[in-house]
Amino acid sequence: MEQLDREVLDWIASHTGSAALAAQLREPRVRRRDYMRTGFFLYFEADAGLPAVAADVRPVCPHIDTAETPDGAGCSLFLRNGRLHYLEVYARGGFLPPALTAYTLEPAR
Repeated sequence: MEQLDREVLDWIASHTGSAALAAQLREPRVRRRDYMRTGFFLYFEADAGLPAVAADVRPVCPHIDTAETPDGAGCSLFLRNGRLHYLEVYARGGFLPPALTAYTLEPAR
């Protein structure tokens, strides 16, 4: 897992009101990371040993402020059956470098 991946997951965990989601985000089992030039997908392997996230929980995801893309980047965390499924990080215009070097995480705009 890249530094950005870990920091985004930590940010989401600290901004959720769901203990079950925070627990799953602490030590996610990463299956693979697919870079797509405009962003990437980080796929997770479900951990049946942790409590499922309630169906009404909507993860709060940060805006990624960086000069390495024209308008920064966004992200979305997707769940399936109460378990982590994948994280999508995407450029807001242009391409996203394979590894961002300078960024801050902020509340979404």
